[in-house]
Amino acid sequence: MKQEQIIGELERLAQKLGVIVRYERMGTLSGGLCRIDDKLYLFINKSLTIKSKIELIANEISTLDWKNHFVRPEVKEILESSFLTKS
Repeated sequence: MKQEQIIGELERLAQKLGVIVRYERMGTLSGGLCRIDDKLYLFINKSLTIKSKIELIANEISTLDWKNHFVRPEVKEILESSFLTKS
């Protein structure tokens, strides 16, 4: 699976989880999950490499209850390895 497809799958999963994904200019910050009022946002620095974007999205989504949703095996593996490295 290509990296662009992985990002697309991760973004769709985030949307299913009620997370609004935003790509912004953020200087030296990478991004992360943020709750504003009653909404959950995932901010991602536009200038990150595609690999770094995948890692950031996977790291943040892995903290949520994503296991009740269908996830392609390649993406599931990334999410599970992200969760293990955080534990």
